[in-house]
Amino acid sequence: MKELSMLSLICSCFYPEPRNISIYTYDDMEVKQINKRASGQAFELILKPPSPISEAPRTLASPKKKDLSLEEIQKKLEAAEERRKS
Repeated sequence: MKELSMLSLICSCFYPEPRNISIYTYDDMEVKQINKRASGQAFELILKPPSPISEAPRTLASPKKKDLSLEEIQKKLEAAEERRKS
């Protein structure tokens, strides 16, 4: 069975026919093969800058933590103790 590099595997999804070039260009990136050895391969991945019309990066806010009262904590601890006993 022939082993394929990760890039070859990914590229085969886009281009099913084999290509014998060392530069692959996509919409927002360019992949250049730097060297190929028996020990592995090296690639240079060049990402294009974001377009001015792209949205600003969205920050994901973590959910608000509910303030637990001492009674609620005690109930949860008792319920956990009951689960351990059963």
